[in-house]
Amino acid sequence: MYTIPFIFCFIIVIMMIGVVMINSFRRFIIKYRIFGKTKKRDFHKYPIPNSCGVVFLFLFTLGLIIQEPFIEKTDLIGFIAGGFIICVTGFWDDLKIMSPYKKIFYQLIAVVFIVVHNGLVIHNLYGFLGIETMNPIVGLVFTTFIGVFMINAFNLIDGIDGLAAITAIISFAAFSIVFWLLDYKGYFGICFLMIGIIASYLPFNFSKKRKVFMGDSGSMFIGYILFIMSMLVVNTNAPIIDNLLFDRAVLPVVPLVIFCIPIIDTASIYLYRLSIGKSPFSPDKLHIHHLFLLFTKSHLLSTLMMSAFLIFVIISFSLMVSRTTTVFFISSYFALFFSMVLVTILIRIYSKEQLNKL
Repeated sequence: MYTIPFIFCFIIVIMMIGVVMINSFRRFIIKYRIFGKTKKRDFHKYPIPNSCGVVFLFLFTLGLIIQEPFIEKTDLIGFIAGGFIICVTGFWDDLKIMSPYKKIFYQLIAVVFIVVHNGLVIHNLYGFLGIETMNPIVGLVFTTFIGVFMINAFNLIDGIDGLAAITAIISFAAFSIVFWLLDYKGYFGICFLMIGIIASYLPFNFSKKRKVFMGDSGSMFIGYILFIMSMLVVNTNAPIIDNLLFDRAVLPVVPLVIFCIPIIDTASIYLYRLSIGKSPFSPDKLHIHHLFLLFTKSHLLSTLMMSAFLIFVIISFSLMVSRTTTVFFISSYFALFFSMVLVTILIRIYSKEQLNKL
């Protein structure tokens, strides 16, 4: 079924439907002036439709019809129900600016639901960081923490034009290759469904006359789907893994590599805020994309540079996985992670005044 011509046509059809839906949504928002409140970190000075995640959810639900032969119906229901909770939470935050703690509460509901309903609880890390079998309760708490972290981490990188969208496309493309190797046809298809949805949004996000934002409803929804993809990889029992030339202990590193930009950004910005006595949830213009923007003065160039970095990291670790030892592979990732966190914190310290003027 998933031939190259089919995949190409599938993405094109989703993009065409997406363009029509997003444009209709944009006109509806403008006509009835359903604009969200301006946030401190926003760059735009005039109202822009900022909750395209609602369209993402509709397109996602529509596109799941074609995945039904490959994924259990109950799992598909879990996708949609959890996604609905996340999208509604994000949409309300786009309009009214919900408190961080209330937003996390609803995220917890969605994450616990999908983790329990779809059986995504982490039970074994196969020796990653010395961790083998996990207690079911500990596994549930740990998995839920990862879910909430990933949703919010991806939300935080949605600060300049195109960054969240292009990062998501690269991430889903990487996951599609992993799922092809694992022979997970349904989830392979979902990756291309998400690529088509996000690709239909990009022209509007970069447009000056028809600009829209995905908003928290969109970025949180994407983070939620990426979380599910990550748990499927970490928990896989696919026999193909045993035939490849690497240890199962490297499986948790796969989503860590694919999701490296949001992880590095969130960890570094939270540590920086705490170090200066501020709440980790306080808004500012000190994220990694702001650092790039400070030097490039261009949203597009900043997005392309960060995307190029992500592609470089994914390709590098993909080539490394079967050519190095498990210990070296895992150590290399954490060496990259801690060095990038340290570098970005130092840049924030020395460029704080210039960053606040953005």
